Amino acid sequence: MSRRTRLAIESLVSGVILVVVLWISNPEQIWQTLSHAQPGWLALALVIQIATIPVMAYRWQLLLDAKGIHQRMGWLTRTYYIALFAGQFLPAAIGGDAVRAVELGRRTHDAPEAVASVLIDRVVGVISLVALAAVAIAAGGHSAAGPEVLVVEVMFGVAALAVLGLLFSSRVRGLAARVLEPRSDGHPLIKGERFYDALHAYRNHRVVLVVVGVLALAVQVARIGTIWMLVQALNLDVPISSIFITGPVLFVALILPVSINGIGVREAVFVYFLRDYTTPSQAFALGVAFFALTTATAMVGGLLLAFRFVRYGVEAARPRRQID
Repeated sequence: MSRRTRLAIESLVSGVILVVVLWISNPEQIWQTLSHAQPGWLALALVIQIATIPVMAYRWQLLLDAKGIHQRMGWLTRTYYIALFAGQFLPAAIGGDAVRAVELGRRTHDAPEAVASVLIDRVVGVISLVALAAVAIAAGGHSAAGPEVLVVEVMFGVAALAVLGLLFSSRVRGLAARVLEPRSDGHPLIKGERFYDALHAYRNHRVVLVVVGVLALAVQVARIGTIWMLVQALNLDVPISSIFITGPVLFVALILPVSINGIGVREAVFVYFLRDYTTPSQAFALGVAFFALTTATAMVGGLLLAFRFVRYGVEAARPRRQID
């Protein structure tokens, strides 16, 4: 599928979902909810959201160090912010993960290891989301979790375990190399076997994977905490158990390449999963507030790109999606 076709489909999906959600909401009530937001809670949520990025960069550094690829924390953090900006504002074909992989590949001249580190980081992050949801349900959130929530979480968990099986099972080595071979514009970005070898080697670094998983879990807790802060800012009455159940569903839904920057999907998740505690308009306002929060965080990457542009020119400031 071409980038143009995929972009058109994702735009259509975002548009349809957004129209449906707005149809059942009241725009006046959405604005009223947003206009009465408490700035103190909004500022605190933004500070915490921004502070999670260096932790995510440190997670990435641990994965690279395990392979003997040593990169400065400052560079990794800046690249993470720039990737976040790319994922938030640029076309869907130029995702944040792709920017991270390409920037690292150009810097280290080792494309397989660069892409493998980003993919492992993403998979561990998804597994941490499923684990967090399971803990929230076991701790008493089951009363707030309908059967559809459990189904979604189980599906994500099975998918994550299947990916881990592909990554670490020697028996499916050849199949995994072909299935997971990264592509750009329909062409192989890296030969499957070289890429899979880089992925497969992480099975020898179990302690690192556990530490990265714990850090990923901490980041997810912080991100869900920012949703709770937005709930407080908007004066909504949503129990924290429901937020811890809904958060993982939201974050995984935003990863799926089915919409433009999660537009429509984000609001629909809040409207559907918080329907017992909010009106559609209030839940929609929460989605708008969360989008504003992630956009403000991504603007740090925009400032870094602007600095690059002033200092080095337009080519240095252009996020890339291909490794030479």
